[in-house]
Amino acid sequence: MIKVGTDFSGIGSPEASLKRLGIRHHNVFACDIDKYAEKSFLELNKPDKFYKDITTRNYKEVPQLDLYVAGFPCQSFSMAGQRKGFNETRGTLFFNVAEFIKVNQPECFILENVKGLLSHDSGKTYQTITDVLTNGGGTLNGQMGMDTIEDGLGYHVYTQVLNTKDYGIPQNRERIFIVGFKHWRTFNFPVKLPLLNKLKDILEQDVNVKYYLSQKMINRCLNYERSLPFTDINKKEIFNCITANYAKQSSDCEYIIAHSLYPRSSKTNKGGTGHLSKQDGTTYCLDTGNNQAIEKDKKIRRLTPLECWRLQGFTDEEFYKAKEVNSDTQLYKQAGNSITVNVMVEILKKIYLK
Repeated sequence: MIKVGTDFSGIGSPEASLKRLGIRHHNVFACDIDKYAEKSFLELNKPDKFYKDITTRNYKEVPQLDLYVAGFPCQSFSMAGQRKGFNETRGTLFFNVAEFIKVNQPECFILENVKGLLSHDSGKTYQTITDVLTNGGGTLNGQMGMDTIEDGLGYHVYTQVLNTKDYGIPQNRERIFIVGFKHWRTFNFPVKLPLLNKLKDILEQDVNVKYYLSQKMINRCLNYERSLPFTDINKKEIFNCITANYAKQSSDCEYIIAHSLYPRSSKTNKGGTGHLSKQDGTTYCLDTGNNQAIEKDKKIRRLTPLECWRLQGFTDEEFYKAKEVNSDTQLYKQAGNSITVNVMVEILKKIYLK
């Protein structure tokens, strides 16, 4: 039985993945500052301890883990954020992750972040992170490098960008995964899998009217740019990346959704972008704001929270448990903040079931 702990735990993608694989594990702790995410997590999992803040936890009280997972905040490194990296509080939380690894010495860790981490500050941010993790006797992607810092963790680290659409889910969501081992071992990331499910396969058949746009809003879209046609749902097969900015109200939220009705990106005066369709059978990346819409029989609607959870690989049973304790707004946000279960499943297979 492996001992597992997670920071920035969200709704528990690693735990869901271990269950999916039938890997016996002991949930030592979870941690998330979002009280609503905590509610969903505790409906789905039973950790020994749930911490509310990684910065205040006593790292020494946690027994040594076999697996540590942290999807540390990505806003600092994302094209959608301010990209201030370590100069921003959320960016510096990586150092709390590193400090915990230093104290706990887990046998294996998995870190996740946005693809933009690679290019932030001309690659210096990524370089700093990998130096912290590997310097002092470790390796990066199988290669020994020159130490540039004195207090590196000495782990053997492998990194790669993986896309959700390559692992059975019709969502175009690219994330960098950083897998580290305390002791030397070879590791290969999972190969791409055929995409058998399209967007239409995850959609609900009977959708509440509240998710549909009013005729007034549709007319507003048409008046905005008449040259852009709506796209039939059967041609929209892969969804855009789900992110985490649903905390918009009424007209602001509708305005972004209005600009999400077109096949190409349309920049809003709020700084957001929106999409209706792609031609390769996937969705765009889901965000926590669900700033996207679909069209069927000339009716336009948003994805439902259940559809967003499905696009992150969670089961309907898991969704309905979380729905008991959270609103639509929080369920959208939690989906956008989560690591895709299917991707995590394939990584864990390569670690524990190869």
